[in-house]
Amino acid sequence: MTDPAFDSVNLQKYIDRWRSGDRAAADDLLRATGSRLEKLARRMTRAFPNVRGQADTGDVLQNSLIRLLRTLLRLRPSTTRDYFNLAAVHIRRELIDLARRCKGKGWVTLAVQDDGDQPPGPYVVEPQTAVAEDFELWVRFHQAVDELPLEEREVVGLVFYHGWTQVRIAELFNVDERTIRRRWSNACERLRGLVGDDVLAG
Repeated sequence: MTDPAFDSVNLQKYIDRWRSGDRAAADDLLRATGSRLEKLARRMTRAFPNVRGQADTGDVLQNSLIRLLRTLLRLRPSTTRDYFNLAAVHIRRELIDLARRCKGKGWVTLAVQDDGDQPPGPYVVEPQTAVAEDFELWVRFHQAVDELPLEEREVVGLVFYHGWTQVRIAELFNVDERTIRRRWSNACERLRGLVGDDVLAG
């Protein structure tokens, strides 16, 4: 079931208010997306036992929201789609910083998920013990996402960082689901080229 507070129609209303100069709309935006970001932060923190010693879920969430709020004070996204992209950027940057701070501790490797419902892709993590090079791989992966073409970066951001299904993304973008599947597949291939096949090892 779709979370009403995270529905794109409601978010667009907050965005329109923010663009019209309503300063309180930024708080409404953060409240509307807070529960989704908390779930994301909890999932990612659980997957990184090394990160738990440095920052708990609340730390991850707080730092991501601070980054996002600072940007909202300078920028005014015009659509829900723009807002999602912006949120994904800041989650990605927080994850990169966490990976760097936790270098040398326990690690997780990216693995392929193929459950029949989604195309195989680098969006599942499995606990492992790893060396410093694996931390660099994680950082390179998130940095490589920034190098993807916009439409592919959007899909990766919503799948990996927000946990959205491809069906819901297709509805948000008002395109056929096959289009989203194609963008996801192309993004995975580009990530292999940018980071290497090791990003899909497992």
